[in-house]
Amino acid sequence: MRAHAAALNNLALALKESGDLGRARDLTELALAECEALDDRHRIAALHNNLADVLRALGRKEESMRHLKRAVRLFSEIGEAGTNEPEVWKLVGW
Repeated sequence: MRAHAAALNNLALALKESGDLGRARDLTELALAECEALDDRHRIAALHNNLADVLRALGRKEESMRHLKRAVRLFSEIGEAGTNEPEVWKLVGW
């Protein structure tokens, strides 16, 4: 199932780049559901981030921001205590 979710994500990213935002959203949401079933927190966070990008491109900024905040929260919870370093600068281009 992890490989399937990864394939869905890769296809969604390609569709987003080609402008097929609706299909990209659908596939990202499907991949997200699969990763949630596996409780794969890192991939869940990454997919929330990707979904935020797709939603933003669709003009759905409030929904996009909800997914972005969810991704940031999940990423901040991953790893060992004291090993996280802030990288807010990466959000500048967003």
